[in-house]
Amino acid sequence: MIDYRDHSGEAGWIELKDLEEPPILCRTIGFKIAETETSIHLMSTITNDEGQGGNNEILKSCIVSEKVIRKSL
Repeated sequence: MIDYRDHSGEAGWIELKDLEEPPILCRTIGFKIAETETSIHLMSTITNDEGQGGNNEILKSCIVSEKVIRKSL
């Protein structure tokens, strides 16, 4: 389980006062399938077809906390 500050981009017009709002705090739970110098990859579902599944890449610089729920695989 990883809690992290979400980051986003805005292609349209935005008022400067709106930039002062804090980033949204997110929580993602899944299997840690890979880790690089800059990010962690979690999958909420893993198939038996060569380990395919939906990937969530979370930048380490945005992580607030990380907790192992249960070790498996």
